[in-house]
Amino acid sequence: MVHRRLTFFVVLVVALLIQLTVSPEIGIGAVKPDILLVATICWALFEGPGQGALFGFCAGLLEDIFSTAVVGVSAFAKIIVGYFSGELRQRVISKSVIWPMIIVFFGSILQELMKFATWALVGLEPRPPFSFGVIAGLALYNALITLVIYPVIRHFTGQEDRALMFP
Repeated sequence: MVHRRLTFFVVLVVALLIQLTVSPEIGIGAVKPDILLVATICWALFEGPGQGALFGFCAGLLEDIFSTAVVGVSAFAKIIVGYFSGELRQRVISKSVIWPMIIVFFGSILQELMKFATWALVGLEPRPPFSFGVIAGLALYNALITLVIYPVIRHFTGQEDRALMFP
């Protein structure tokens, strides 16, 4: 149990550090990869919906704290994405590496739409401009980064049997 909590904390902190330091440097134009979101989805695919939601909450809250965004919006969006990604782990059984990438792609779009809808509902002004091109680019970039992050989280979680779903 202590090993699981320590792994959770280490993966979360490393993802946050990469998000804050590396992600702005490897961005392409306005598109910067969301390492915390990819880590949330990958964690949820190995640990299930409850752990995915918890990881998403912690990752989103840290993202909100270390940015100029409204506190709670990213946490809310990542909870939802983490939970539903964890639910997919029991429903999608495939040996293709494409599935985690597809889940990250659509999870990225879902998160951005939820963040924009939340900003609109609370009447946040000024809010970032809505651009489907940027959202699609972010989703594609996040899907490609999944090829690097997914095996690392699989190693840290120690769930090689789950890896059979997406070798």
